[in-house]
Amino acid sequence: MNLNDLSVFIRVVEDGSFTAAADRLGVPKSTLSRTLNRLETHLGVRLLQRTTRSLSLTDAGRQFYDRVRHNLNQLADAERELSEFQASPRGHLRITMPVELGMRFMGEITAEFMQRYPEVSLEADLSGRVVDLVEEGVDLGLRIGAFNDAQLIGRRLGQLNGRFFASPHYLAQHPAPTDISELASHSFVLFRQARENTVPLDAGREPVNVRLTGRLSANNALMQMDAVIAGLGMGLLPGFITDQAVANGQLVPVLPNVRVRMGDLWAMTPSRLHMSSALRAFIDFLAERVSQHPWFRD
Repeated sequence: MNLNDLSVFIRVVEDGSFTAAADRLGVPKSTLSRTLNRLETHLGVRLLQRTTRSLSLTDAGRQFYDRVRHNLNQLADAERELSEFQASPRGHLRITMPVELGMRFMGEITAEFMQRYPEVSLEADLSGRVVDLVEEGVDLGLRIGAFNDAQLIGRRLGQLNGRFFASPHYLAQHPAPTDISELASHSFVLFRQARENTVPLDAGREPVNVRLTGRLSANNALMQMDAVIAGLGMGLLPGFITDQAVANGQLVPVLPNVRVRMGDLWAMTPSRLHMSSALRAFIDFLAERVSQHPWFRD
């Protein structure tokens, strides 16, 4: 059954004539007549008694009109509510992100976003694993590194940069390096790869790869930083977890002019189509905050 046919039937009944309904809809009377004939043929019952001077509902037509009018009104209400839903961010979002990013950066941002949009609720999953967004019904995944998932849509938010740090205790026993060539003689607390990391350094010249070695490797940057603070070795760490420790004197920047590009920050979504207003608003809000922050500048 064609919804347009039903709407024409309701219009004809409520306007009281084909002429009035045709004028309101901007179509010929003959078009409305064909539409009503098609609807009655489909239903196998006459809905309207029509003469050259009058138009009236049959008993079946009256019952059908009451039911259809109610259902079409509900459909119109649902369409209006959906339009309002999309116009103003609301609804529930499920987001996954690295543990360190969530603990040291995202809390304030999500709180500010939710204060701006009180009809949005948010569920954050802080995890070191790569979550399957489609399989687990997650709306947004924040990831640091290369974009290499063809099943997802990625929006690059910024570049995460890192620098070298050591504790005052470590530097009291090991003279601080004054050039990147001296890094190989120091022990490091490593991230993810056991025993050694090879990292590209941007030292104001052509990028060079440097090999870092150490006895402890962790897949969590907060644990890595705590071990560096304890004096086990130097560490290559992102700014978003070191600022407080530097301010407290627990960490000292080493080779402060050397910047390491640790990876892009990506907002990953299962699809760009039919993205909810809440998700679109959150990604735009996050992109603005990241662009303003020195930790993520290119």
